[in-house]
Amino acid sequence: MAVFTPIFSVNPWILALFPPILTVRGGIGGIFSGNLATMMHLGLVKPQIRGNTENYRGLIKSVIVITVMDTLILGAFSFIVNIINGSAQLGQWFLFISVPTVACTLAVCLSIPITSLIAIETFNRGLDPDILVYPILASINDIVVTVFFVTVVFLNLWGGIFYGVFAILFVVIVSVVGYLAVKSRDDSFFQQTIREGTFVVVLSSVFGSVNGVLLSNLGPSLAAMPGLMTMYPALTNALGNVGSIIGSKTTTDIAMGYSKSFKEELKESGKKIVQVEVPAAFMHVVFGVIAFMLSVGQGAALMPLIGVALSSNLMSFIIITVFALWSAHLAFERGLNPDNVVIPAITSVSDTTATLAITPAIMVARLLGF
Repeated sequence: MAVFTPIFSVNPWILALFPPILTVRGGIGGIFSGNLATMMHLGLVKPQIRGNTENYRGLIKSVIVITVMDTLILGAFSFIVNIINGSAQLGQWFLFISVPTVACTLAVCLSIPITSLIAIETFNRGLDPDILVYPILASINDIVVTVFFVTVVFLNLWGGIFYGVFAILFVVIVSVVGYLAVKSRDDSFFQQTIREGTFVVVLSSVFGSVNGVLLSNLGPSLAAMPGLMTMYPALTNALGNVGSIIGSKTTTDIAMGYSKSFKEELKESGKKIVQVEVPAAFMHVVFGVIAFMLSVGQGAALMPLIGVALSSNLMSFIIITVFALWSAHLAFERGLNPDNVVIPAITSVSDTTATLAITPAIMVARLLGF
């Protein structure tokens, strides 16, 4: 994504669409991985790819349909927000509608088998899918969806026959998924996942569009600190992972009858928070080092990047931890499937929180002399 930095001012739609695409990717991946982990614990899904249960096939179909539905809504909402913000033009409406749909659908089709293999291997080795699956999936998916997003952006920038291929691909995806939705409309699990998952991921689209506006307004800061754009996906991803580990374990505990009330769990969560945050803080230092190494040719400085990464983490991890516990219990109390709600909600809030934390993190880093 950093290669597009010089043309952000000419094509601000690229920067405006990137955060919401990451957010929706995280929400949809969270629905799939959260349900998969819990259903494996409950025996509703077998730890195998071939010959799996109807619940597994229904989960795959619902995730693909949600992807297309929500990216279409995301594109429309993001277009309206960016028109108001002055970051888009009326003639770009098709870009905002089609780019998220094509990029996210291709990414989800690749990530589903990857996620399944990770969950199966984790479960068969006696490890906890709630701790491992979504963080691994989120990290891989950020790369996968970014590759597809960059490819789609290049197809649009090149124009001509490349743009024609992209437009045909968009029409094919919408048509095939529309047929799949009609064919599966009588499946009760499919209907529940679509109903609950769509609402939450649409809500995440709203947050993601706001993130896009916030990030597009951070253009001068990104240009003034080489390496910050390279590090941005890692910051949002890591915060989402912190929340998802706590949220996913809580949803499984609730499903198996182990979880306590929200107030009791909050009082006893100090040890759990420290166990997650200590390695997270260390990894943020690593993010700064890696971003420096990848961007040193652009004039990046090591200590400012480490300062921003660590400050951003320290400002935001408590917020996302409390939200993860609260959202899991709230979903359960309202009679919803927490796995359709919690991780998508965490992803949305974490992306917005991480984006909002960048500006004060830069200020803190400068006050500390970085």
